[in-house]
Formats: sequence, structure tokens, C-alpha cells
Amino acid sequence: MSGFRSGRVLILGLFALLVLGGFAAGNPTILSADNLSSMAVFAVELGIIAFGQGLVIAGGDGAIDLSVGAMSALAQILAALFIMRGLPWPAGVCAGVLAGAAMGGCNAAAITRFRIPPIIATLGTMFAFTGLALIASGGNTIDLTAAPARFLAMGQGSVLGVPFQILCLYLPLLGLLVLIQHRSRFGRALYLIGTNATAAWLAGIHVNRLRATTYVLSGALSGLAGVIAAARLGTATPDGVPEANLISIAIVVLGGASIFGGDGSPVGTAIATLAIAVVNYGLNYNDFNPTLQAGMMGLILVLVVLVENLVRGRLPRLIAAARSKRKMA
Repeated sequence: MSGFRSGRVLILGLFALLVLGGFAAGNPTILSADNLSSMAVFAVELGIIAFGQGLVIAGGDGAIDLSVGAMSALAQILAALFIMRGLPWPAGVCAGVLAGAAMGGCNAAAITRFRIPPIIATLGTMFAFTGLALIASGGNTIDLTAAPARFLAMGQGSVLGVPFQILCLYLPLLGLLVLIQHRSRFGRALYLIGTNATAAWLAGIHVNRLRATTYVLSGALSGLAGVIAAARLGTATPDGVPEANLISIAIVVLGGASIFGGDGSPVGTAIATLAIAVVNYGLNYNDFNPTLQAGMMGLILVLVVLVENLVRGRLPRLIAAARSKRKMA
């Protein structure tokens, strides 16, 4: 398969609207333009990381990347160090993205060359990259408030009233990934190896090379997300986006991808990211216990899949039964 589950996406969209309505009933100010903008911005970094995770998972063979948060952290630390030491900010941004790609290459080599299971390889590199980020930063945050204004505009600026990172980074990236995954030879080959790697190999596709590419892309996207986060906050932190390691996997699955590979869509991932962002921002805005927020992520995952299964399974049978009763009457 190479598309997204429209039923899942519809359920997620309705869920996000219902949750937002519930939060608004308790505190209407959450619907202000500033809060809605903040909610969308809140989702950008996590959404970009989830795009990379979706590519990895689509490749199949139990592939996941548990190091995405750590790659994001190390990339933003390196970019911040280069920028604050006088490197032009575009070069600093490129350094962060390339560092992420290099870290993804380390994951790719461990998994495709040395045959280490993905969960073990990326768990190990997660600790390694986190340690390197702490060493490079001295365990401290790096103040970027004196960084060039154009760099900070990546996370704090706006274009036509829309946050820069949404209009100029996230949405173009979403469109590009849709074309790559659904309209290119790379995308078709990726879904094929995720569905049946043996058939893909017999068809002449370099399975390991393609899977390695997904890890490199995941690293590059994690690096980009880290740089955007640093620009938005005006600081680079060695812990980066620690929750992204697992939440990005949940987002991809919520968006309709199969954890076994060969399925999924960046559109579904984007809708799932929006749903998670609404819940997270709403809970933070209303000062809910952080422990409750973690529990909500698991509850959402279970409920959405359950509702979809009911809609796709029992509901059609109930409709068919009702029609047969009408005919008999």
C-alpha cells in the first residue's frame, strides 16, 4: 500500500476539533489568534521529525529510529556553536542539517552493514548522541539571543501573518514528501521493500541502500527540526526534543502507517501531528499534570485505532444487516 487511511485521517481531524472545542468550553481564550498560532508552531519541530520517522518505518523490517530526539539535540548544539563563533548563519543551519544526516548515516551503517537490529542500534546511538551533545555544550544551554536576526526569524518570524516555519518550511516540506513518497520511483520502491523485501530484491531494488537512505533522511530532518527549535527558543539545549523519540512513532502510526512497513503517508502524519499538538497545547494551557499528558498520548493511540476498527469492521456489517431486514420487511 502507498496511501493513507482516509478513515483514520477523518477520525483524527474530528478528534482534534472535538478536543479543541472541549478546551475552548473551559477556557475560550485558547481560540485566540495568538494561541492558535502558538499551537501550530508547537507542532512544527515534532512534525518534521515525524516525517523522517515515517520514511524509516515505511521501509519495513521492524525499522524504527529511537535516536531522532538525540540527533535533533546534537544538531542544534553544533549549529549554535558554529553560529556563535562567527560562521554565517546559513552555513550554521546547513551544518546542523548535515550533522543530522551524518548521524543518520551512522544508524544506517549499524543497521544495514553490521546487521544490528534497528531498535538496538538506534537506542545505542540515542545515548551516544545525547552524550556528545552534553560534551559539546558543557552540559549548558547556548544563548542565541545575540544570533543574527535572520536566523532567529526561522523560528520567530512570520510571512503574511503566518509563522515562517509553517509557511516557508513545514508546508513546502510536506508537499515535497508527498511527491517523493507517492509520485516517484523512490517512493514506490520504498513501499515495495516495506511490503515484501524479497520481491523488491528480485525486482532489482537495492533494499539495504534504500533503507539506509531513509535513516539518513530521518537524521537530516531531525537536524532541521533541531535548528528550527533553537531559532524559535533563542537557545540551544543539549536535551533537544526528548519526547520525540517515542511520540514520533505514535504520530506515524496514528497517521495510518503500519508499524510493519509498506504503508503510510506524510499527509496522515501531518494530521496526526496536528491532533497531538492540540492535545498537548490544550493540556499545557490549562495547567494539567504532565503525567496526565503522557497518559493521554497512549489513550489517544488506543482510542483512534479502536474507533477506526469499529467503523471499518462492525459498522459496515450493521448497515448490511439493517438493509437486509428492510428487504425482508
